[in-house]
Amino acid sequence: MPRMKILYGVQSTGHGHLVRSTPVIQALRAHGHDVHVLISGPAPGPGWLERIGKPLDRRRGLTFSVVAGEIRYLRTMLSNRPLRFLRDLASLRGGDWDMIVSDYEPISAWHARLSGHRAIGIGHLYAFAHDVPMARGNPLNRLVLRQFAPVDLPVGSHWDSFGAPILPPFIAPEVRELERGSVDEHLILVYLPWENRSEIVRRLRRFPHFRFRIYDRVASRESSGNVETRPISRHDFSRGLRHCHGIIANAGYTLASEALHLGISLLVKPIRGQVEQESNALALESLGLGTASRHLSTRDIANWLSLPAPGPRSYPDVTGSLTQWLADGAREPLQQLSRRLWQQAGPAQGAS
Repeated sequence: MPRMKILYGVQSTGHGHLVRSTPVIQALRAHGHDVHVLISGPAPGPGWLERIGKPLDRRRGLTFSVVAGEIRYLRTMLSNRPLRFLRDLASLRGGDWDMIVSDYEPISAWHARLSGHRAIGIGHLYAFAHDVPMARGNPLNRLVLRQFAPVDLPVGSHWDSFGAPILPPFIAPEVRELERGSVDEHLILVYLPWENRSEIVRRLRRFPHFRFRIYDRVASRESSGNVETRPISRHDFSRGLRHCHGIIANAGYTLASEALHLGISLLVKPIRGQVEQESNALALESLGLGTASRHLSTRDIANWLSLPAPGPRSYPDVTGSLTQWLADGAREPLQQLSRRLWQQAGPAQGAS
């Protein structure tokens, strides 16, 4: 395949888009393609920009305002700046791209639509272009979900194909290479960055026989009885995945997929008003893969802690297959790529 000039947009809200896109971008460059990365949204955590490499541009883009685990629409509208977004779009004029890829990044997606380029959308959110479990939400929320970063070819990812051309979950290389050691039945990792941490700590302290390790926006480690809070660190969290019994998190897709891949018990609390997370919670429960709690009550936590851990699902190397598919010009029919990857995905192995 001749060398391509690729515009690759990545949404930086949360870490899931960065986790998924970074190895794909690195591999496309290793294939010899010229990949120009555009990141929009909140400032990425330490180390992400260095891992992705250059050429790379940062833009404000569009994002949601979340307070105490709930989307606030008025604050979202006031915090986003439409004129700035239009200026960001105008800055991408020209480019002469051979391929535009959007990991749910709005500037690259709308640039492709307005300039007549074909856009490929990669990520979990593009699975909602098909008939998958979806929370009702409100009409505005559903409209935003579909029009935030519109593309011509949505390459969605989910925990089941649901009879559609959807890919299995993307599992980052560092997690695929991770080997589960001896499991500490009392260690629970917690990642709830959109929730009230003081309230979460108060509830977790009611379970003194368990040790909870919270990852949040703190400068240094803090302890409160059986609850420890650590600064957010992808490396440190990944090490915890080797031994923990369970994970309590918001219903983001990437972390849930990693837990399912490794066979870690999962309790999710979806962000209220966020259709994606509400839908993820619905899918996890309907597929029998995890437990959802809308309020993360003490009773819900206690019931979940009594459940046995599931078996690992061991998803195939979707990142490698997708990278090769893109490097070859995305010529293989998506339905064929989907079928081939799901044939490699085995059922859950025996519970530990």
